[in-house]
Amino acid sequence: MSDPERLGKYAIQGVLGKGAMGIVYKAVDPDIERTVAIKTVRKDVLDADLAAQFMARFRNEARAAGRLHHPNIIGIYEYGEDETVAYIAMEYVDGIGLREYLNRRARFEFHQVAAILAQLLLALEFAHAQGVVHRDIKPANLILTSAGTLKVADFGIARIDASNLTMAGMVMGTPSYMAPEQCRGLASDHRADLFSAGVVLYELLTGVRPFAGSVESITYRICHEEPAAPSTISTLALPPAIDGVVATALAKRPEERFQHARAFHAALRACTGEAVQPGNETTLINLADVTLQPAGAHAWDDASLATAERQLARFVGPMARILVRQAAAQARDARELYALLGEHIADAQERERFAKHAPSADASGSHARPAATGGSAPAATRSAAGQPTGSRTRPPRPLEQDFVDQTTARLTVYLGPIAKVVARKAAQRAHDADEFVQLVAEHIGTQERDAFLREVRGGES
Repeated sequence: MSDPERLGKYAIQGVLGKGAMGIVYKAVDPDIERTVAIKTVRKDVLDADLAAQFMARFRNEARAAGRLHHPNIIGIYEYGEDETVAYIAMEYVDGIGLREYLNRRARFEFHQVAAILAQLLLALEFAHAQGVVHRDIKPANLILTSAGTLKVADFGIARIDASNLTMAGMVMGTPSYMAPEQCRGLASDHRADLFSAGVVLYELLTGVRPFAGSVESITYRICHEEPAAPSTISTLALPPAIDGVVATALAKRPEERFQHARAFHAALRACTGEAVQPGNETTLINLADVTLQPAGAHAWDDASLATAERQLARFVGPMARILVRQAAAQARDARELYALLGEHIADAQERERFAKHAPSADASGSHARPAATGGSAPAATRSAAGQPTGSRTRPPRPLEQDFVDQTTARLTVYLGPIAKVVARKAAQRAHDADEFVQLVAEHIGTQERDAFLREVRGGES
């Protein structure tokens, strides 16, 4: 499907990103010469009997999001539809997604973390008062402008991307950030957004997500396990009360969490003192002193770190989690990570046993990443037959059902339940396993695509 030159009255200038359901374009409104972003949803990726229902819900969500006029929420301008796509024209924001900052191991100081959360909670407070629940709060949907303003993207639209299409028992959202009631496919309300905000806070404080692993283990941990207190693994100087704030935000039962974003915000203010002043609704973040790893530095995914932690714990016990967190901030690839961790094992034979767990060079995922201000690395080019070329160093591998199932499970972490549809269509098109991986990866946002590819390729070794 080639990119259009126009959508409605808007002149398309380029592609900003791709997702599971469509493409986000940069465009211009010719009437007032305003730059906009246009998010599209492709009808052809939907099953025919669900398309009408899906489009009706997409329109309803666009109307809901259109009511949200707030400095920390990306504004919605117009809804449109033609034969192949539905689209929403929205505010264009020149900024970087929080996921990209985290991918590049950005080091935010505590007052900056507090300012990010304060702006997120102000946006949620306003939206919830209008009866709109986001349902997919995560770093990839949070954008920081160069001026330090946080903008929440996909309000009411993200829930369509991961919609259950009214099918009972399915979940909405991104697994790592979902509330327990979402994981169980139960009814959820605005308090699910507050749980997701708590997950974001935890990740900003510690550099790791509180619930990691496969889709099954993530959902189990969200529903049944308590994560380590942030103060036990963070390298930041944290106020003593922050552990309690995070614990309340991540309470398993909705009635035990903060009941409103305002209460969450008040608790954050209370434990931070001067970091977030009461009544300050325009708290900005000075990004000039945010430390980023070089573009070539390794960006760790939770699955890789969790594996290293489990392997190290056999030799050093519970200290493994802290040691892995510290080593990951220094290591540029998996081999260096395991070498740093091995230094904490006194016995030479045990250290050698641990070193054998280090991934091979091909599986370590060491490769240059795009700069935070640029796009992601382009996908492999394809031959006339549609097969990836240029990056392959091995013969094509047949696409087997077990591999499709395993990749679909990993894809669900990033796309939610729509992953099954994406994987099924990609399997029908792909000539081999490598092309299948490339096809499904194109549906993941640019901020998270590299982590998915490393995870899949690491699992192949």
